[in-house]
Amino acid sequence: MGTMRTSRNAWFALVLLLAAASWPAPGAAAEPDAVLYELNEAAQFTADNHRLGQSGLEGKVKRRTPLCPEGLMAYAEILFATLGIAVQDANRCTVVAFGQSDIDLATFGGAIGGDFSVVVNSDATNLVDAPELVVMAGTFSGAIQVSDPDGLLITITSGTFTPTSTLPGFPLPAPATFTGTFRLPFKVHHLAVYKKDSGQPVAVRPDERALGDPTVRVEITFD
Repeated sequence: MGTMRTSRNAWFALVLLLAAASWPAPGAAAEPDAVLYELNEAAQFTADNHRLGQSGLEGKVKRRTPLCPEGLMAYAEILFATLGIAVQDANRCTVVAFGQSDIDLATFGGAIGGDFSVVVNSDATNLVDAPELVVMAGTFSGAIQVSDPDGLLITITSGTFTPTSTLPGFPLPAPATFTGTFRLPFKVHHLAVYKKDSGQPVAVRPDERALGDPTVRVEITFD
């Protein structure tokens, strides 16, 4: 019986890993414009039944989107070169964000807000660790609603990214609206997974962890 159970668990793990390798498929229509991961969070509950959270996030944004406008990376490379700083380009822009959330536990609705920065890697900071040299910054806000009976999916609506600064001489992008989804990790057969929109589980990949812990995955689609 133990051998049969182990075999079932191994088979289930293989199915999840194969699903993770193809979700979302590169270039697929359903692929979000940006995917960020919650690297840390501090949460507390208030006397009026709210959950307040503060977190730091990081992720990648597609080129030719509001947070990675055409020419930004090339412009950064040229501008910083005049200062003797070498910038390492990338296929997608890296975004870091520091945000707050407020969820009313009676309605499971609430709001998010905070600050974001588009960053690049450079030899003036550190070419080995994560990108950190700011090339654009701004604020974000949105409404959220727990949209899953198990509380594993939180929908973002009425979201807005508002750029407030960029590199000297580069045009400041206009505010951009977005929708999105928070996918909270959970365990199935001792494996960390996310819930897809279809309800099926998909394995948390090794690059979706922070210091070994599965992270909340945040998917963003610009309107």
